[in-house]
This record gives sequence, structure tokens and C-alpha cells, in this order.
Amino acid sequence: MTKSTPSPLSLAAALNAFVVTFGVLFGVVTVYLVLDRARVFETQALTDAVQVRGRHAADDLARNLNDTWRMLAAVRDKASASDPDMIRGMLTAVVGDGLRVSWAGFAEPNGQVRMASDDLLLGADVSSRPWFQRGLSGSFAGDVHEAVLLNDLLGGTEADPFRFIDLAAPVIGADGTVDGVIGLHIDFSWAEALLSETAEELGLDLFLVNQAGELILSTDPSVSSSIELQAFRAAAAGVASTTVETWPDGIRYFATVIPEVQYDDLPSFGWRIVARIAPTSFDQAQAQLLRSVVIVLSAVGLLLLVMTAAFSRWFLQPFHDLAENARRMAEGSDEYPFESRRTSELARLSAALARLQSRETAGPSPGVTSAATTPLTPKEK
Repeated sequence: MTKSTPSPLSLAAALNAFVVTFGVLFGVVTVYLVLDRARVFETQALTDAVQVRGRHAADDLARNLNDTWRMLAAVRDKASASDPDMIRGMLTAVVGDGLRVSWAGFAEPNGQVRMASDDLLLGADVSSRPWFQRGLSGSFAGDVHEAVLLNDLLGGTEADPFRFIDLAAPVIGADGTVDGVIGLHIDFSWAEALLSETAEELGLDLFLVNQAGELILSTDPSVSSSIELQAFRAAAAGVASTTVETWPDGIRYFATVIPEVQYDDLPSFGWRIVARIAPTSFDQAQAQLLRSVVIVLSAVGLLLLVMTAAFSRWFLQPFHDLAENARRMAEGSDEYPFESRRTSELARLSAALARLQSRETAGPSPGVTSAATTPLTPKEK
């Protein structure tokens, strides 16, 4: 039993295999490089995005608080020389609808409230309150705290008390002495709503941290207290930092620390903001990029296949035809040699095949005898 040998690979098949192999390798390498560069770009883009958006959120909060501070400063500048009724009207105007400022008042140096918005706490002793004590010596911004004297008056309950942040400043008389303190209680729920709205607009999660490193506001309900992460440690230390960490929900986030919430001459609350952005923020853009790359590679691959087929048809098919012609002639077929001048190599092969056929047809050259017809000499016999 004879062992069959595999047919040799044709030129067209070899070319097609080479083009397909090269195309696949080129596509795989291209996709890998594009995705690798996309990951680098995504990392830098997310870092820049969380830093810029986090700073924007901090500035927006500080700018809104500064507007309230400027209203307090306007009342303070007129408090010592103006009619009490006018000052009382200005304090009531500062409170307005009560959505931002819940109470505004003027306390004398002994701590007794002399004027207040809507006459709330009129005559009350606030000498032990931090806003009054600190306001006697200069501009003051107080961290969030539960309402004490105003909670019942404003409709708060023990289970759900009002929470305030404070602004205060001394009123300086014409002789340079302190005539009293102007104080504002700002509803902290206003700040919560402002930061929540800002976070949604910017595609962030925002966390407000005080000087003690305590989390006092979070736009993500699942994070209710400071956690052991580098971002919160940096916030507690008041150090600007950008991190990539895995949070308790198992997702790696980009986070940045804004070490101060400051605008113009607004007194410092001692707050720091941690802004967080999810890496999925750029998933849609990355998917679109990948789709674009695949479409381009597919188009290039299709064009390459069409050009390969045309090349094979135009340049390789004649070699196949010539080879088949030579095989048939070798098997005794009486046919004219295939001729093609498409390439110089093909033309030379065609001419050589024609010359071989001419010699075969013409027989032995004159003067040349075949070994089969030459008689043997006696010695050879």
C-alpha cells in the first residue's frame, strides 16, 4: 500500500494564508495597543475630571456661603449707627423664605439678643453659644451642630432636629469697642441639597469632612461615616490628594481631596471635600472607540481581501494555468504551450516551455544518434 503524499500548497493559497494570518495578527495587535492607550487615557482623563469637578463643587458651595456672608457683612456695617427697626428689617430680609438662613440676630456684648428676624429669641441669653463667643473676637464660621434654642420654635423634633452651621461677626462701634455680635444660623439641609444637586450635575459622589476627620455629609447613602481609606485620611489631615482605591462596595474609584472650602473673605468652616468618580463614567466612550476601531479594521480587512483576490487573479492564476499546461504536455497532450507576458518571469517560463516543445516535436538534432539505434562494436558485444 503506497502512502499518499499531501498536495503541495498553491501560490494563491499560500498568499491567501499569509494575508489572512497577517491581517488577524495586525488586528489583534492594533486592538491591544488601542485599548492599552485608551486605558492610559482613561486613567488620566478620570484623574483630571475628578480634580476639576471636585474643585468646582467646593467653589460652588463656598461661593453660595460667601453670598450669605456678604449679607451678614452688610448688616454688620450698618448695625451700630442705624435705627433698630431698620436693622430688624434687614435681619428679617436676610432670612427671607427661610430655606437657606433660618435665623439672624444681633446680640449685645452681654449675650442678650436685642434684635432678631421675626423677633425669634428676642431677649434670650446666647452668651454660652459658640457663635457668640467666637464672634466677639472676629469673623467666625461654625461647623454643623443640632439646634438648641431654636429647634422647638422652628418646628423641629427631638428625633429629627434642625441642624445649623453658623456665621458670626462683631459689630464695632465708632469708638472702636465691640457693640455686639451679628449671627446667622444656616439650615444645613440647604447645604446638603446644594451638594447633592451639584454632585448629580457633575457625575460625582461628594463627601464633606470636618477638621476632626468626621464625615458630616455624604451624597452616597451607603457611606454614612468615615472609612479607612487613603482619601479620608488625607482629608482628615487637610492634604490635597488624588487616589485610586477599592471602596467598601468593591468598586475601584478615582477620588480627590479638596483641602479647603474657601471663597473670597468667607471665614473657614474647616471643611474638606472628598470627590469620587466611578471608572464606568467613560465606559460608553471606550465602547464607542472600540466599535470605531473594529469598523475601521473590518473595512481595511475587507479591502485587503478584495485586493488580494484581484492580485491572485491577475498575477498568480497565469502561473497556475502555465503549470497545468506543462503537466498536460508532459502527459502527452498535443497542445500549444500557454503564453503569457503579464510578468517577465511568466513570459520567460512560457518561452522556455515553447522551446522544449519545439525540440520534442523536431526530434534529435542532425549528427546526433540515439543510444538505442547505434550498433555495438565487437568489443562492446
